[in-house]
Amino acid sequence: MALQKEITLTDNFGEDRTFSNAYHKVTHISGNKGMMQIVVTTYTQADGSKIKETSSGFEPDLDGNNFIAQAYEHVKTLPEFENGSDV
Repeated sequence: MALQKEITLTDNFGEDRTFSNAYHKVTHISGNKGMMQIVVTTYTQADGSKIKETSSGFEPDLDGNNFIAQAYEHVKTLPEFENGSDV
């Protein structure tokens, strides 16, 4: 499971670089019943190089889907990943 969404990042020279097939994957989940912390790693494409990591947290629904599915649902609520496509 992952999300695909275009992302534009500024490189070390101040130049904007756009990755039209950026691949965003939850690569780490930890926490407890009160709070889950996640790391989303962004790659240039599905089999590409890592270009960014983003951390976030959410309160899990203990009666809901598994924590990985909940993590992706949370990620989709973040402005950076809004309207990403499930892949």
